Amino acid sequence: MVTLGAVDTGGGGGTFARVGALRTDAPGPDAARPDVRAVNPTRQRVLVAALALFNDQGTAHVTTNHIAAAAGLSPGNLYYWFRNKRQVIRALVQQWLTEVDEHVEEMIEQPAHVHALWDDLGRTADTEHRFRFVRREILALLYDDAELATAFRATYRRWIDARVEYVHRLVRAGVLEIPAPRTPEDLAVALWLVTEYWPSHLALLIDDDSRGPRPTGIRPMLVVLGPYLTEQGARALEIL
Repeated sequence: MVTLGAVDTGGGGGTFARVGALRTDAPGPDAARPDVRAVNPTRQRVLVAALALFNDQGTAHVTTNHIAAAAGLSPGNLYYWFRNKRQVIRALVQQWLTEVDEHVEEMIEQPAHVHALWDDLGRTADTEHRFRFVRREILALLYDDAELATAFRATYRRWIDARVEYVHRLVRAGVLEIPAPRTPEDLAVALWLVTEYWPSHLALLIDDDSRGPRPTGIRPMLVVLGPYLTEQGARALEIL
């Protein structure tokens, strides 16, 4: 079951509903688990091992036996924490959704300033790289798991809505001016597409094992944002 709770963001940003927990136990009379299990170090060790394997090999090529071996557990011990691979995937996607939720909440709590957009881009890229299997496989994962699809789509809409509201705040603060027929919604979606898909763009250009600096998406974001910056907004870019 997916539940969403509203969080008052302050700063003129209204409320932001964080993603609730995806069920990671199989349904049935013995499915309920104590909440303490969610933060158990053994369970977390399983997730760390699974994340590394999924990132390197993809979910299709990894079995629960592979995960157990990488975590230093017997298959039976892993089964105590996760009944199958789908539950492991759900738990990792839950972690990813929660981290991105926190990034979005941090952004909309900030004062209306274009620098928040750059910060959001950097945080999103870092998280997407650490959970890169999710971005690589998200459509297939959603197609295969209806509950996961429901949670993801609700969260994805909220992420976009939060950015639309933030663009409205930038307009009210005199940082942006968006003449008709363009709308703040149009600009927010365009900026979101840069933020959301920049990591995927990098994945096609740069090997995952590359240790060098990873290009930022600031330049393409400026191409989208530049025509709508006021003089006040343009001056804010001088310190970037």
